[in-house]
Amino acid sequence: MTGDGSDRTPASLATRRMSVYRMRHTDTLRELVATKIIDDDEQKFAIRDVRVGSLPALLVSGESEVGPVEWTSAIRSLTGVDLGFTTTTASAALFLRVDETSYALTFGHGWRYPRDSKIDREFGLDVAVRLLDPDEIKEITRWALSAKARVDRNMVPGGQGLWAFGLREHAELVRNLTGKVHGDVRLDLAYVRQRGRYRNFSLSLECGDGLHIPLGIEAESLSSDLRALTRAVDELPVNDRLEPLRWVRRVPPNDDLREVLDSAAADLLADPDIGRGEAGIAYPARYYDGPTVHRYRGHIGDTKIDTDELTLAHLQEGVRRLGPDRTVGALRSSNIEGFDEDGRSLGGEVSALHWMAAEVTDPDYRHVLLDGEWYEIGEKYVEHVDRVISEAFANTPPWTLPPWNAAPRDDAGKVVEGNYNRFVADKDSRFLCLDKKLLKTRVHPRGFEACDLLGPGNVLVHVKKVSSGTGSSVLSHLFAQGLVAVESLTDRTTWDEFVKIVGEQDETRARELGTRPAGLVYAIHRSDKPLDPSTLFTFARSALVSASVTLATYDIPLQVCVIP
Repeated sequence: MTGDGSDRTPASLATRRMSVYRMRHTDTLRELVATKIIDDDEQKFAIRDVRVGSLPALLVSGESEVGPVEWTSAIRSLTGVDLGFTTTTASAALFLRVDETSYALTFGHGWRYPRDSKIDREFGLDVAVRLLDPDEIKEITRWALSAKARVDRNMVPGGQGLWAFGLREHAELVRNLTGKVHGDVRLDLAYVRQRGRYRNFSLSLECGDGLHIPLGIEAESLSSDLRALTRAVDELPVNDRLEPLRWVRRVPPNDDLREVLDSAAADLLADPDIGRGEAGIAYPARYYDGPTVHRYRGHIGDTKIDTDELTLAHLQEGVRRLGPDRTVGALRSSNIEGFDEDGRSLGGEVSALHWMAAEVTDPDYRHVLLDGEWYEIGEKYVEHVDRVISEAFANTPPWTLPPWNAAPRDDAGKVVEGNYNRFVADKDSRFLCLDKKLLKTRVHPRGFEACDLLGPGNVLVHVKKVSSGTGSSVLSHLFAQGLVAVESLTDRTTWDEFVKIVGEQDETRARELGTRPAGLVYAIHRSDKPLDPSTLFTFARSALVSASVTLATYDIPLQVCVIP
């Protein structure tokens, strides 16, 4: 309260919600500014050396060209009246160094002004895992780290907690979190001093590459607030329940490291060396919801692709005549398309790079390339994957499947998946063959396979044969197919359609199905060596973990059956 009885906020506590980014260390503040602004010859931007109290700072400002107000076109269309209103967007970014830490505060579209390669994109997550209450997460944006590479953005308006999003121990990359600061955390900010006396007060944060947070707008209060954020990251412990969010980190598009990683991937493609990493074939994200690809067509550079089995050799041949510095670029600009057995496109043309996965290992780091993006993998993530994979392989069904080579061969002398599935169903009445019985829904108009076999206890059994020649792609696709099936069949309408399909073959079995999948079994035959956790392909491991985590949220058991 002020002396006159009013509740005016003292100037030292005046605040404004703004975006703040932690910047990487540079010798000068100008090195933090986007190159296009520094090199601006048309003087669209103003760069001023200023002071924020005792702190030297750099203020960058600009204004967009004058243009019509967006909604006036609707008025003109409805009434014939041209209001003639115009607008412009003013933006600014304030760069300053507080002690040894550099920050950028942005206003309007000023988030475009910091140099991408100088933004410390871990800042938002570093704050989130220390300050946010896991039970008060309102919104989350995440990428599944598998060749499926799904992007999910979920919102829980009431803040039902992090685990309401299906995130337990997980194999996912979290990019943005919005929630409330934990009640036990004491953060010495001007806004908290101003508002903290109110009943039920809580501070909400939006955490991404940076923070969206109320900060002081007086020099002294701002520097104090930024020091408080620095201390929070340096001194506060990470919340144990949020620790897994730091296991996987996406390498930003403009990070200088990407060029190094691209070069390493090119080397692995040209000269495979398990000591430096691994390269393999992977399905692009858009191909994961549909049927299996039966034909691949496209090109890499001048090399034509037309094959029923895409392998690394096709990629290697396409880039063989190019130098290592052009390999990844050539894959990005080339296209491959997948077709079903009737010659219909399953996902359209996709950059050839998205059909490749790579893992680059080094004493100091481990990175993977999936769906055209690079990710940094922490040791705790690797340990987590190893544990989940071991548990999945240890959780075997109470039945076994016959040897793969016991099934009839086709005209080419091979045992193909369809023949094996029919062989199992003919040999053992506990199994019902549903191979290629597609369920079409609004979400999956091309249809998806609920399972290859409906097994004992009415579990969904997905079957696949793999070898070192096929690599990770078919297993990653198998794991994603099983996940799509379970997620889709939790919808009652889709489940009823599945029951009808089963009833067409076995009415008694259909009546026993219940209301949801009883379990999911991945049945895998590896033709070139025994299959166990140590021989599961690198890129398929993350896909299996992603499936395991999601199934756990539905409380549907996952098992692995190794076909001899």
